[in-house]
Amino acid sequence: MKKSDIFWQTYLSLEKEFINVSNFIFITDEITTHENGKEITKPCNFQLETFSPHIADLLIRCCVQIEAISKELYYDNGGTKPRGDKSLFFDEDCLKLIDIKWAIHDKRVLVVAPFFNLTKEENLVLRPLKNAHKRAGTFWEKAYQAVKHDRFASLKDGNIKALLHSMAALYLLNLYYRNDSWIVKYQELSKSDFSMGSSIFAVKQPEVGQLWYGNAPTISESPYVVRYQAEDYKRIEAMQKADNEALNHYWQQQPEIREPEFLAILASERKKQELDPTHRILYLWELGIYRLKKMLPTNLPFEERKEKFIKSEAWNCWVNQHNTHLNPEEITENNIDEEIKNVGRRWGMDIEKQYNTMSWIHLAMNGAICKVYIPWLILN
Repeated sequence: MKKSDIFWQTYLSLEKEFINVSNFIFITDEITTHENGKEITKPCNFQLETFSPHIADLLIRCCVQIEAISKELYYDNGGTKPRGDKSLFFDEDCLKLIDIKWAIHDKRVLVVAPFFNLTKEENLVLRPLKNAHKRAGTFWEKAYQAVKHDRFASLKDGNIKALLHSMAALYLLNLYYRNDSWIVKYQELSKSDFSMGSSIFAVKQPEVGQLWYGNAPTISESPYVVRYQAEDYKRIEAMQKADNEALNHYWQQQPEIREPEFLAILASERKKQELDPTHRILYLWELGIYRLKKMLPTNLPFEERKEKFIKSEAWNCWVNQHNTHLNPEEITENNIDEEIKNVGRRWGMDIEKQYNTMSWIHLAMNGAICKVYIPWLILN
């Protein structure tokens, strides 16, 4: 049996006892009353502040496990103090090292138990290890230390809220110690159970971002990350490369890219990008606008210009016809120039669609195999 199994079994045992407490204490942060003939819901804190010797005992047992598992994670991840060193502290030494490696202060734990009737965001989404690397830096550790050192005078600190937060911390540390990973299709990722076997908690689903560009895992509020398996990502890259080569070949064949007027437009776009890094230069869109304007010069009589516009390839292309645009009878002398610009942009999209097939998207977002795992050494 692995050490992690022992810690997890102990956690699950504590979780069962906590769930049993909820059979006798209604765990909620709101109450419903009747006032003036109306049903009124009000916030309340006193249920979470409910304390007892049994709850205090569960808090202490939970935090003893936190101390123990923090030390195991410390030793497994490069901790330099020897076992048994009396100067080794679970918070300032162990949790500090763990936080450096995994940014545990930023990880969220979701309270998903249907038998906990919590409604406030602060009680449903917890950051149980925020400031945990500082001496008594968390709400639950302050309660733990108070109850441990003066059970009678500090019994009120052994309450539901402190137990909830400490259990969330222990749950999260167990996930890191177990270090589970699994393989799943991209399209099945959202169906994964991120409670990881808990009946009270879950962690957030990992963010994927634009995984298909670079296959770089995204560090987020989840302890887990996702990346494609190497062979599937190679297939995605090959398909993207083929699209890019087809687009580049088409671009190089266009006479407009050697025309001073069009080159000036591109230079203006690059200037915008220098001033605003978020500005994207959409080359084929600019080409579509420029090409259509050349076909429909402003010195043409309006009716002739309008007729050529409606009969143009740009007007009749798939992208324009399948997106909102003016009807022919709505085009006037006042709006034709703006509509030429809009249609030219869609023409550029249509051209891009012909060469940039995006066939890799089906693989990337459906059949591609991903690995879900806890990353190592995310911070230096």
